[in-house]
Amino acid sequence: MPHVFVLDTGVLFSTWANQKQDGNLVTVPSVLDEIRNRPSRARIEMMHTSGRLTYETPESSALDIVREAAKETGDDKVLSHVDLELLALAQSKMSQGQSTTLVSTDLAVLNTARHMGLSILDPSHRFQHEIIWSLKCPACNYNTKAKAKTLECPVCGTAMRRVVSKKKKTCQ
Repeated sequence: MPHVFVLDTGVLFSTWANQKQDGNLVTVPSVLDEIRNRPSRARIEMMHTSGRLTYETPESSALDIVREAAKETGDDKVLSHVDLELLALAQSKMSQGQSTTLVSTDLAVLNTARHMGLSILDPSHRFQHEIIWSLKCPACNYNTKAKAKTLECPVCGTAMRRVVSKKKKTCQ
């Protein structure tokens, strides 16, 4: 069974997919919504038409797993719907017993994927640490690891910011 590479939008903008000759390249249909310029869209459509790239929708049960993992890392506030679908597709493929790697340049996607135990590849080599985020108020210094429903400080009402709670070096 060939290796499956689940591709994020940033990777499709790069030349990585063109250089990768082995394995199946897969992404979610909603990635096309993030591609606005015509040359990139044409290149991706050509990859799809030639059979090099396929579009698949993740299982809904995998989306639930991804949402929970994103809450645990604190990335839930910064991941887009497309990001969640990509993570869920990689999770679906892995749970089906397929050899799967999520390829992304998005640090929040990579962070959540690493937390979930998914195999990842960062062609930009920027992902250096797995991070667990917490929220901190810049005005009163209130800090919480609890997953707040809003980003408003419960003490003073100021907008809270994400700060690193725990950091672990990756072995890429």
